[in-house]
Amino acid sequence: MIRIFVICVALTLSGPAAAQQVLTEYYALLSPTDMRNSRGVRLTDLCAIVQQDRANFHRFGLADDIDDWDPIFSSREARAAISGRCVVQRGFQYIPNDLARGIARYVYVRVFGQGGRITQVFVTEGAG
Repeated sequence: MIRIFVICVALTLSGPAAAQQVLTEYYALLSPTDMRNSRGVRLTDLCAIVQQDRANFHRFGLADDIDDWDPIFSSREARAAISGRCVVQRGFQYIPNDLARGIARYVYVRVFGQGGRITQVFVTEGAG
């Protein structure tokens, strides 16, 4: 019985340490400027466009007027962590489709992580 109690206490205490936290959140206009990489190649993947938006903002000084600053994507390594981690929130599946067709979208981005490491990048509509 004591053994079960000790295990339950250990699991309870380890939960918060394993929980993800919001690392940053920001609004951005994913515009035609963000839909091409630094070599001019057209981007259609949501994560690639979000990554290029942050590169344009932090590295190239090509921010759209309504793009927000964020505290974590100033380095190339941090921007690379966006790749493959984008999740479109339910009800907003039209966003990647519009971007793939070259239609700009104003988005709200929430970046989650654990121990300072990016685990997921949630994207929703920024307007409304």
